[in-house]
Amino acid sequence: MVRFDPEAEALAAIAQRDWRRALRVLMQAYGDALYRHCRHMLGDADLADDVHQVVFVQAYRDLPGFRGSSSLRTWLYGIARHRCLDAARRSRRWRSRFEQRDALPEVPDVGRGAVDRMRALELARALAELTPKARNAVLLRYQDGLTYEQMAIVCGERPATLQARVTRALPKLRAHLERGGDDT
Repeated sequence: MVRFDPEAEALAAIAQRDWRRALRVLMQAYGDALYRHCRHMLGDADLADDVHQVVFVQAYRDLPGFRGSSSLRTWLYGIARHRCLDAARRSRRWRSRFEQRDALPEVPDVGRGAVDRMRALELARALAELTPKARNAVLLRYQDGLTYEQMAIVCGERPATLQARVTRALPKLRAHLERGGDDT
């Protein structure tokens, strides 16, 4: 049985200058994982949805110039990384100017699956405490399963630098989760 290879299929479409087919293959193969990456990077579903769309718009625009120096998956994660960092900066600036200072904290739902939701919420809070570069490295490594070499292509940094960043971030995440998110 022949196994579907999205990279080969998309590259064949690119070679035929069929940009729509290439984009369709990339969206089907990597769309959900890229959305999850954006969601975890930004911590905001609506913002992640917007960035996710921008990633594929930019990919469609830039497909004719794809040089093949990395896999298409790695190339897409590079676009996503940059767009997430841009969106996070814009969001921080907006919040610093317009967010209500006395907003009430969100109360987690205590229905079915509340423990899992609370754990996910604590993990999201722990990730949010990391710098954007550290958060991106942890997510690329553990959520998206990229190797340090692939991460280096996405981030434009040395694999050893990214490995050190992940290694330094893990104890911070662990400490946050062990103390239950309390900052006291």
